[in-house]
Amino acid sequence: MLRLWPLLLTLLATGAAADQRPVLSLVIDDLGYSLKQGMAAIDLDGDHTYAILPGTTYSRKLARHAHDKNKEVILHLPMQSISSHAAHEPTALNEAMDEDQLTANVHSLLAEIPFIRGVNNHMGSHLTEFDFFMRPVMDSIRGYNPQLYFLDSRTSAHSVAHAQALDAGLNSISRDIFLDNETNPESIRLQYNIWLTKARERGSAIAIGHPYPATLKVLRERLSAAIPDFRFLRISKLILERKTLGLPDGHTPATTAAVR
Repeated sequence: MLRLWPLLLTLLATGAAADQRPVLSLVIDDLGYSLKQGMAAIDLDGDHTYAILPGTTYSRKLARHAHDKNKEVILHLPMQSISSHAAHEPTALNEAMDEDQLTANVHSLLAEIPFIRGVNNHMGSHLTEFDFFMRPVMDSIRGYNPQLYFLDSRTSAHSVAHAQALDAGLNSISRDIFLDNETNPESIRLQYNIWLTKARERGSAIAIGHPYPATLKVLRERLSAAIPDFRFLRISKLILERKTLGLPDGHTPATTAAVR
């Protein structure tokens, strides 16, 4: 019985022992360009996570606002995409960088955003497919702060980022649903319902959305209605709960993925 006390105390601390409702983890990406939309996203009810882009006009202001609202802040780390869209992100990590350059750039971008608890990839449908790029990126994150986690946005179905993060000794987890690859409200509502279904089936599910007006409108309409049947947890708490309970990271191979 004495051996069970540490586990029981941790379960009580995370709330897992008292509340067995499925967990919804919501991540809002691409914050930093619009102050109005960023503030609206951060002000959503619930324990959500906010991925802030470095080098944007409002990145630090939004990080501070999220921190003041007791929301979780992560770095939205730009990485090379297979599409030309990557040209719009001059700070993106790319395949022309050697390991020293990758490390220097990762550390510089991590230092830009205050209060961060983790990192996820912005775009990266090209770079995340190669372990020889992801390995130094994850080593660089761990070297900067080993307490940071990595959320694999899975912008490629062939991403190795999650596996490389674990190999580097980082806590890591993968997203399950993109809410708004299509930005019409009907599609967002459909993806939202799939998110809830996955959480019911597996105990938890991670959705990524963006501060689009349609996305925020659907979330404002739907989130409060989910409270009786679900818990909302920021990513760091979901990782802790899964580890405490000895559960897998929840990664499900993606059949489709956004090219970002």
